[in-house]
Amino acid sequence: MRLVILFRLKNKILCFLAIIVSISLSPETAIDQLELGKEKMANGDCRKAIVNFQNALRLNPNSLESKLGYAHCSKTLGSINDAKRAYNEILNRDQKNFEAIIGLSELQIELDEKTAVAERLGPFLEEFPNHTGLRILEAQYLQSINKKDLAIFKLSQLSSKLNFPADVERMLAELYMSSGKWKLAEESLSRYISQSPSDAYGFYLYAKILLFKNYFNVDNLVNSLDEVNSNLQNALNLEPKHELSRLLLVHVKMIEAYKNGNLQTEPLEKAFRLIYELAREFPEKKYYHSLEASLGEELGRNEFSEYHYKRALQLDDLDEIGRFEAEEFALKLLKSESKMRRELGEYRKERYLSEKHSLYFKSSKFHLLRARDLTPMSVRGELLESYDLSGDSISFINLLLKLREEDPTNFKLQNKLEFAILSLKKSLEFREGLFEIKEKGIVHNPISSSPEVYVFDLESRVPFPEHYPAGRLLAKALRYEMRHLYQIRMPADSEYLTIRNAVKESNFHPFSKTVPFSVESLQNLDILRNNKPKIRYVLHGNYKFENDVIDLQMSLYDRNSSKDIGTWKTSQKGRDSLPALVTRISENVKRALPIEGRILKIKETEVLISLGKIDGLKSNSKVQFERKGVLLMEGEVVELGNEVSIIKPSKRGWEKDLATGDFVTTRPIGDTDSKSK
Repeated sequence: MRLVILFRLKNKILCFLAIIVSISLSPETAIDQLELGKEKMANGDCRKAIVNFQNALRLNPNSLESKLGYAHCSKTLGSINDAKRAYNEILNRDQKNFEAIIGLSELQIELDEKTAVAERLGPFLEEFPNHTGLRILEAQYLQSINKKDLAIFKLSQLSSKLNFPADVERMLAELYMSSGKWKLAEESLSRYISQSPSDAYGFYLYAKILLFKNYFNVDNLVNSLDEVNSNLQNALNLEPKHELSRLLLVHVKMIEAYKNGNLQTEPLEKAFRLIYELAREFPEKKYYHSLEASLGEELGRNEFSEYHYKRALQLDDLDEIGRFEAEEFALKLLKSESKMRRELGEYRKERYLSEKHSLYFKSSKFHLLRARDLTPMSVRGELLESYDLSGDSISFINLLLKLREEDPTNFKLQNKLEFAILSLKKSLEFREGLFEIKEKGIVHNPISSSPEVYVFDLESRVPFPEHYPAGRLLAKALRYEMRHLYQIRMPADSEYLTIRNAVKESNFHPFSKTVPFSVESLQNLDILRNNKPKIRYVLHGNYKFENDVIDLQMSLYDRNSSKDIGTWKTSQKGRDSLPALVTRISENVKRALPIEGRILKIKETEVLISLGKIDGLKSNSKVQFERKGVLLMEGEVVELGNEVSIIKPSKRGWEKDLATGDFVTTRPIGDTDSKSK
């Protein structure tokens, strides 16, 4: 018994000594922890500061200052719910805690809870009309509801009245910059820096103004880089962990990497190292993961890219541009059996099944085709059904042949195949020798003469867009969709790359790496076409991507008339927005283009032309034969096929006037000049 008592006493003494040692090695009071947290937060290290604030609250749960530091750091680190809860707890005890009012309201503006902000802000502005923090918050609120000019007017009046206070001038500089009033922005910022020379944010803002005002003029943008770097270095000397300055430096290095048109690895490596650090310090910020994935792909760091593409989609699976980028990465660099490709393909399959009977049934095909590219084995049943319903007999039979080869005892498949082949043999295309049936499948020789369209990269309407490859990705999605429309032809991939590289010499943005439309660059579209018809139509436009909303403005340019023959504005938010938009634009382009074909063969009493049901031809359609823009005669449909038709010319003695290769259309040329909204 005595030994047990001594043993317990010994343990208590050891525990007591351990507590004494731990207290001697760490600050022993809530005030000490609070001061440490404030110091780290001031240095931009909220990840460590929040631990000190939590320790201070454990030692003194009633400390509003500690709770406020915890709320600020939670907000900075992206822990929105923790920040809102902490701010509300402060306001429950102190309704006039302006820091909590401002912090909570800024969060609610970001979360689109603007009604609550307006209700809270009104009474306080009446009681404290000259409180600069509240007036700045009011300006942020007005800016969020698209009343930027009113925000500028109110703040500029307040600034003059109070002799240009620093915090108001800083907010004014931001408002002027967002309105493109660069001179006024620089004047306000100069006043702010003169009053707060030790604040890194002022130098960061000056660097940002230089970049943003020159973004759309590449020469000026490149020439401003030295001054931008100087200001960012000043900001980072004052605050080495300043998040926004580090992010802006990533953008600067990205521009430096491509300022001469071709990749310079060293600055891009620096950009990658910076975004690598930011993505780990702020793991909940989707943009950092998305940017690291994109830069990693350019530098060949595929494992980094794979992880961060997946992480970005986990944080925001409504980001349709990010998803398309991840799919392009997976298709280009990952094996077909990889987990990421399987997950992306399963998502597309689920969206197809969900959308095929909905109002967006037309865009559901985009999901199915993407699923086929990513995981072809998982959607063969869905593809078979789609080919059957759309009348794509060639793809239907070829897929049935593959399935029968895997399961030769499946009599249901065998019956479907025999019926499909029998129907195919009755078709006009088969009789005219456009395809032949072989053991491994149907060999098809497309003869379409539909209008050909070149798609330029889209330009961002705002500097430094959220997804910097978005202009290229949106153009690629449009090309992908239009490639699967029978009525539109696209240049082959090899020719497209040759044209793009030629245009790039004179029209290239080093940040987004887009090659946008310009009339001067159109001469490069025909560099590989010696005796072939020239590319007549060009699709170009611009976009804005914000809060998962894709907003497009597209135009179709006719090189013959030297003007746009169709212009469309459209936007869509959230899930399935990209397929809906590219389908909508592609359908509009198809309607704006003329239905064009050629005479393939001169028969005894009729002619065979390269237009059919898939081109919109009908049994009662009147076709027109033209040569070099001159109308020769009309004709009527004798037999309508899927891709070709037999036409009887209406003019007697037509045999002397028509020749193989003559132009055929069902729409007068003048109709293509009308604008379509």
